[in-house]
Amino acid sequence: MNEVNEDPANRARRYIKIIETAIQNQKFKEENHQIQPVDVKKILDTINRYINDARYYLEHDKATTALASVAYAEGLLDALKFLELSESVT
Repeated sequence: MNEVNEDPANRARRYIKIIETAIQNQKFKEENHQIQPVDVKKILDTINRYINDARYYLEHDKATTALASVAYAEGLLDALKFLELSESVT
């Protein structure tokens, strides 16, 4: 069995780009009977903060932490999709 050794820094860079593209290709819904627009904006702000954190950690040779940060961002983005508070525009 061949073991694949992947550089965490390269993985984090690719992951960050994928999530940024996913965010750009989403239309975020701000109207919902139970969730206020400000709540969606808070979650989107948190997503962007996690991405910024991932970049910071990557630049400071902490690729594993960068991967964790971008994974949190992806999880929140998925949550917005699951709650039907965003949709792909591409």
